[in-house]
Amino acid sequence: MRTFRGKAGRYLVFRAPSGSFHVFKEVEAKEAARDCGAKVEANTREMWKQVWNKKKRAKKMEKK
Repeated sequence: MRTFRGKAGRYLVFRAPSGSFHVFKEVEAKEAARDCGAKVEANTREMWKQVWNKKKRAKKMEKK
């Protein structure tokens, strides 16, 4: 896994065992948490905990 700085920002790139490349663009963490459904305006860690736990609860409901 490597990071690269381009004209439009930073990129996190990893190469899969098959040889394909996968690229992720860095964004502001709070903005991403809001975009993923965080309702509470708190520190970044708390916002992501809310999103993470919401997803975890949804998966448990699917299994029932």
